[in-house]
Order: sequence, then C-alpha cells, then structure tokens
Amino acid sequence: MPADADTDRITLAVAGREHRDWEAYSIDSDLFTPADAWQVELGIPAGEVPAAIHPWAEVEVRLGADTVLTGRIDSLRRRIAKGTHTLSLHGRDRAAVLLDCSAPLLARREVSLAEICATWLRPLGIDRMDIQGGDTSRKVTVEPGMSAWEMLERAAGASGLWPWFAPDGVLHVAAPDYGRATDAELILRDNGDGGQKNNILDLDYEDDIRRRWSEVTVLGQGTGNETDMAAPHIRAVARDARAAFYRPIIRDAAHLDGTAQAQARADKLLADSIFESILTTVRVRGHRTDSGAVWEPGMRVRLVVPALRLDVDTLLARRTLNRDRRGGTTTRLYLRPWGLWLPDTAPKARKKHSRKGGDCCDCDLCAG
Repeated sequence: MPADADTDRITLAVAGREHRDWEAYSIDSDLFTPADAWQVELGIPAGEVPAAIHPWAEVEVRLGADTVLTGRIDSLRRRIAKGTHTLSLHGRDRAAVLLDCSAPLLARREVSLAEICATWLRPLGIDRMDIQGGDTSRKVTVEPGMSAWEMLERAAGASGLWPWFAPDGVLHVAAPDYGRATDAELILRDNGDGGQKNNILDLDYEDDIRRRWSEVTVLGQGTGNETDMAAPHIRAVARDARAAFYRPIIRDAAHLDGTAQAQARADKLLADSIFESILTTVRVRGHRTDSGAVWEPGMRVRLVVPALRLDVDTLLARRTLNRDRRGGTTTRLYLRPWGLWLPDTAPKARKKHSRKGGDCCDCDLCAG
C-alpha cells in the first residue's frame, strides 16, 4: 500500500508535544502479559530534555496516525560519554498500575463483573472500560498481597473472559472473536510456488511438551449462600484423548460456585496447555500488514510454510515493533494455535488443516 514518509514513524505524544526521529525503539503488545512495555532512544544535545518528559508522565505512542499504545513513562535514563549524550525512555501501558499496586482489601457477595471492575479499578485511575458479559459471583475476596491485576484476572476468568488494554487505553474484558475474517497472510516458500510473494524474513517453530498435560484435575470448595449449602469437596477432570503420554496435573481453585465452574476451569487449563506448547515466531519488515493495518494481538493470521507442511490459521498473541541500526525497521510476531484460547467461545466446528502430512485435531496447529 502506498504510504507517505510518516506512515511508519514512531511518535511519542507527551503533554501536548510530539517527539519523534528515534534512533532505536521497541514497543511490545501481548494479549497474555499485562503492562505492555516500550522503550525509545535517541542522541540529544546536552541538557535538552523537555520538563514534561519525566517518570509518570502520560504518553501516547503512535505509528504514523495510528495509536499503538497508551500509558506512562516509568523511567528516564541519560548516558554521557565522550562525544555522545543519549536519552532513553522506558514505560508501560495503562495496565502497569494494576500490576504494581494492590487492590482495595474488600469482600463482597453477589457482585457482577462490571461492579467488580468499577469498585476495585476506578480508584487506581482506570475509568474507561468495555465489559462484555460476565456472571455474578457469589463471593469476591481480595487477599493481602494480591495485585489489582490478579484480582481482575481471577474475576474475568470466572466468567470465561480475559482482560486486556487496547492501544487507545480502554480496558476490555471480553472473549476472543473467532468469527472474524483473516486479517493477514504470512508466507514462507523456498521456491516461490504459486506466484505468492514471501513476506517472512525468518521463522522459528517450537513444539514443547513441557507446557502440555494429558489430564487436568481441579479441586475446590463452594462457599454457599442463603439458599444453597456449601460444597466442601468439588472436583472436575479434563482429559486430552489425543495425548500419547500420561502427564497429569492437579490445581487448587479455592472458592468455586459449583461443579460446572470447576469443569470449565479444568477444560480451560487443558486447552491452555496445548495452546502454550506450540509457538511460531516470525519476523517481518515494517510494522503493517499488506493491507496497511498495524500488526496487533488478536488478529487472525493465516500461516503458510510448505517446508513444515503448514497451512493453518493462527492467533497473533504478541507483537514487538523494533528499530535499530543493525536490523532496521521490523516486527516480531508470536503466533499461537487458533481457537484454543478461551475454547468455550470458539465455533464448535472448525476447519481442519494439513499439518506434517496429516489431519490435525479440532484445533489448528495442535500437537495431537
């Protein structure tokens, strides 16, 4: 797509002023790691650091006209050596305060997910939220030492949802959209068959059994309420029928609303183990897809690598925008199997793809 000179220029907006022309930068975005990190670096004349640039200053990071991150500056570093004076800024997105700080020590009963977010997060400055669904919890307790993010993750997980911050700084608590169309294609062909242009610089494919279990058992107890008796022993088991090994694991879920919630948690832990065992890391030029969209986690990406017999749909779980003197402007993409993250939200019938000479199981790229 034709673009002007500013399409792939990184700009930091601080206190109404824009700062650009960075010599190096790294800007991360990860669905599964709170507080996306960023850093930028440039050489400056001695003493020329605007007063508005300081730790805790609010920052909007833009790629051309597109916002890619909203957060704050964590640290400012200056290095002075012979003939050089370098300024480095490091920061994270708006999830940082939830990761670093504790939630208020409160205990509530019969509270909705939206009420949980409003009660525990607004005091920490999180006032822009998009809560899509969520069950009412019989009891929510914040224990000493628990961060606000841990509380949020636990509350969202009880409803089969996940929290993340969008580039514009809005907190989303929702499920993945498995019905979305393919956002981009990544192709790596040795001989250029099919007339399609290769757009992958390099690729690493990892299938790691250390992250996979054949059987997951969840144990817990129900708190009960005015109408239902407490359940002291709740147990649920999820098994991977396609696993050619026996690798069991037991998890203590503490308070549960019932056996159904325990089973949902066991099913999710089993799906997560397959999801996390398979990772494809791809490096591409620039920061945009062929259609001009900025690479963002959550995208549906078709991956075509004949050398690995791969033609599969994947989830873009993480991406890092990079620029340095050695590698130029590139993006590193971290791809996971499509349809396994929060599996209860995925379509029940998923298309099978060829993987290493045969059909895979119901999930793309799985190791079954």
